[in-house]
Amino acid sequence: MNASDAQNLTSHFDTWLNNHQNLVSSRQQLQHSTLFAAPRDGDSTVSGQNTIGAGKNAKTESAQGKKLDDAISAGNHSEIVDLLTESTGNAVSSILGLAQSRTGWNPLDPDNDKNAEGFQEFVSSILKVPFFNVTQSERTTVHYEEENYNSLIDKVVGLYDGITEQDVPLIKNSIVNLAKACTSRVNTQNTKTLFVQNTMNATGTDIVVGIQQTFMMMERSHSSGKGAPKDHYKTEITVNVMELTFKGGLWNKSAAEKLADKFVKSWDDWLDGTTTPASPSADQIQFCFGPTHSARQKQEADAIK
Repeated sequence: MNASDAQNLTSHFDTWLNNHQNLVSSRQQLQHSTLFAAPRDGDSTVSGQNTIGAGKNAKTESAQGKKLDDAISAGNHSEIVDLLTESTGNAVSSILGLAQSRTGWNPLDPDNDKNAEGFQEFVSSILKVPFFNVTQSERTTVHYEEENYNSLIDKVVGLYDGITEQDVPLIKNSIVNLAKACTSRVNTQNTKTLFVQNTMNATGTDIVVGIQQTFMMMERSHSSGKGAPKDHYKTEITVNVMELTFKGGLWNKSAAEKLADKFVKSWDDWLDGTTTPASPSADQIQFCFGPTHSARQKQEADAIK
């Protein structure tokens, strides 16, 4: 990239920072955005969100984020700019945080009826950021009528690209916890449960932001016969997957300085602030995972300590 191209890219980013309403989405960006529109059918919508840091450099980005928080507290503007220039992970978390602040999407308030629409606005906003390229965008539907959810979770996780084997247990546990957080808030027969599992994958200067939106239609049937009454769930899950790659090699100090003047949010602050807390009744929910699930969960948890 020559100096003129770099200047145009930074100028475009400056427009996004200050006058994002003036940026018109391309036809392709609109198509990617509508992928995340919530279906209208179903009795209720519950929006939840989990975000996890992944990749071999996730710990480094977290450490840089702590330095960034210290620089913010100290009011050290030059250090903030230097950290945002050096740490593309914290630049990305700041960009995502700014995009979220412009919408009605609040993962910490899952009962907010503006969450589904706000999340789509968030996606539309980040699609306009010139340093992001869409590297994947697709929809997959999984039908499931069994009682053991092990294979269902495996199928959903299998749709997530760009994750290492070490990160799989993190995402599995995150999905289970989020499903509990969402389903604990609804009690209808045909329940529309919408949640989003995000990953921030740091493997180099490029940061891959994975957005996986899951639409879950659970049809509950209750039958009584010999033994205790039994609930059976027929589940249809649609997973919308989009992967955006932040081109760290194009990121520059001029853009970092413009970002520092507008909005800053550290890596861990973004992860924590976009993870829906469980409701008080979530711990009472026991999905059927089969007799080996608890032992396997413990092995996976031990493996990532």
